[in-house]
Amino acid sequence: MMRDLHVEGAIAPSAGSERHFVECRNCGLLQIQPPVERRDIVSCSRCKTQLEHSAGKSLDATLACSAAIMLLLIPAWTAPFLTATALGATRTSFLPMSVSVVWRDGSPLLALMVALFVLTFPLIRFGALTAVLLALRLGRRPAWLRPAFRICNALQVWAMLDVYLLGLMVAYFRLRSSLVVTLAPGAICFILAGLLSLVARATLDKPQVWRLMGPDRSSIRTPSMMCPVCELVMPRADEPKICPRCQARVTARKTNPYSRSMALLLAAGLMYLPANLYPIATIPIGLTPTSYTVLGGVIDLVRSHLLALAALVFTASFTIPLLKMLGLAWCASSAMCGSRRFLVGKTRVFRVVEEIGRWSMVDPLTIACFVPVLQFNALIDGHAEPAVVPFTAVVILTTLAVQFFDPRRMWDVAEQNR
Repeated sequence: MMRDLHVEGAIAPSAGSERHFVECRNCGLLQIQPPVERRDIVSCSRCKTQLEHSAGKSLDATLACSAAIMLLLIPAWTAPFLTATALGATRTSFLPMSVSVVWRDGSPLLALMVALFVLTFPLIRFGALTAVLLALRLGRRPAWLRPAFRICNALQVWAMLDVYLLGLMVAYFRLRSSLVVTLAPGAICFILAGLLSLVARATLDKPQVWRLMGPDRSSIRTPSMMCPVCELVMPRADEPKICPRCQARVTARKTNPYSRSMALLLAAGLMYLPANLYPIATIPIGLTPTSYTVLGGVIDLVRSHLLALAALVFTASFTIPLLKMLGLAWCASSAMCGSRRFLVGKTRVFRVVEEIGRWSMVDPLTIACFVPVLQFNALIDGHAEPAVVPFTAVVILTTLAVQFFDPRRMWDVAEQNR
């Protein structure tokens, strides 16, 4: 039976206790976390943020998934990816072709994002994760272990095997109505790797990995601050400190969270209108090149009776970017104005915005999927349109704005005004 445990207030634990200090990453409350048993969920007593979730976690399962992903990426890169047939002609694409073809097509920003988010970052992330978990499984603690796991966690947002997987499915069903499209062996291997990346993320127990590298603190005096990487609690200092466990740079709060986040949000807001007003891509529909906007693509999916896929694309490409900007703007403006209202609700909004933002890259990655197999002629052609640049910029800017913002500031200001 799964238990939902709320951590207790900041009371010194007894000697020999398995409890340790934890500071909530979203509200900054210093608390004592009770011993976590299998299938326990530990939540913050103030803002209800999930501090630790041991249900379904297994480092052995994560290691198996991560190693399998690394093996599957080899044929995903080298084997044929998609095959399209029209009027007796056949075009076959390979996954790395997306970068070169999209670049020559006049969309260097999209090509760069594919090279980073789909090819480079997943390789680094799961390669580092496999190496770290394998070293821990063998009982070794080499010097590179901690920086490798830091890099692995930093790339979690930007390694988009799962997002590209959804883009591949959208591209496949969108083209199937006009052309004969086949998922080649490379695509099959990529689909398996994308699904395993979801399992690896769900089964990875980050707190356990960090504890295997260095224990949590069992006693501390307030005030405190928390390492943003491994969440180790340490005494607060006016100057930045180096975390003794992961060697990351630690400050009590993020520097200039309002100005950075609001500047990035403003830039994203300026990009949002052209991203939705101008065409984002051209695809052959009935052997006729047809340009579509973000909402136009959703309407095409509805007309093709792909209602579930249309709902996913509408949510990921239109709703999520808008909700990200509105939600983060609400949190930032609330902190700047010193508001004490709806703090728990605003913290939940921030958690949702932080989690779902990366899925907005579905539409650009969908374009990168189908462009390499649509290089037939003037009638059967697919390419990116001008809106792909501002749309990609909106996703990147809003993701950075979320990472720069510090939700603990909302609670700090509320406490000061109280």
